[in-house]
Amino acid sequence: CLVFIPGQLDTTCHAFVGETVVLPCTTTAPGELTKSRLYWQIGTKIVHFFQNGQDSLKAQDKHFRGRTSLFLDQMKHGNLSLKISNVQLLDNAEYTCIYKQTNDYQTKKSKIKLNVS
Repeated sequence: CLVFIPGQLDTTCHAFVGETVVLPCTTTAPGELTKSRLYWQIGTKIVHFFQNGQDSLKAQDKHFRGRTSLFLDQMKHGNLSLKISNVQLLDNAEYTCIYKQTNDYQTKKSKIKLNVS
């Protein structure tokens, strides 16, 4: 993935149909995972949601069901990246990574564009 100047898109990633891609998202202050929420979204569509220390995929968009995962062992070190397997043409979109701690009003956001070919 290529990292761009802040203020525009943070990152652009490229993948081919059928591949696995990792959309990067990191935080320097991960805090306590049991008191955190991590949303991966396309607009208002939920691609992956993590809360209270675990995946919470009830509201996940059905197009992504069974194809997304986080690096659970690395989250405590600030790696909030999303892995999407078996990439589809419909995955071509702008993703937002939103990280929020329950006891902190600060929300960290980054935007990642995925180009699928």
